[in-house]
Amino acid sequence: MRRRGFVLIVTFIFMLALASIAMVTVSLVSSNTRFTGSQLDGAKAVYLAQAGIESVLRSVRDGHTPPSVPSPITLGDGTIEYLSVGFPAPNALSIDLLGKIPADSLSSGREIKAHVVAVYSDAGTGKFATCSSWKESYE
Repeated sequence: MRRRGFVLIVTFIFMLALASIAMVTVSLVSSNTRFTGSQLDGAKAVYLAQAGIESVLRSVRDGHTPPSVPSPITLGDGTIEYLSVGFPAPNALSIDLLGKIPADSLSSGREIKAHVVAVYSDAGTGKFATCSSWKESYE
């Protein structure tokens, strides 16, 4: 009779240990999924910002004068929001924009602010030298 009680206690302790291991595993998988989603959002926001810069540079290369603040552009699951586009000097182009990825269930969202100054010798040649700064923030 005493032996059956001992087996019951050992089984209960074993089940508690298994439940603890399962909870730790679920917690690790969940945090890794969020971390990976956050990294992915950061990369997407950088690519969006780069696409916005290339869009304005292409416009100038093609001989068009871009508006001072183009309308926001939606690409994939993010947006490019232009803060300003201007010509601070006759051969220079200044672009300030945001690449935004909204928050979802797997990540907190990301926002990349880019400031680019492109200097060109002739808008028709398509040759630009760029200097840029990037600032990343969470939404």
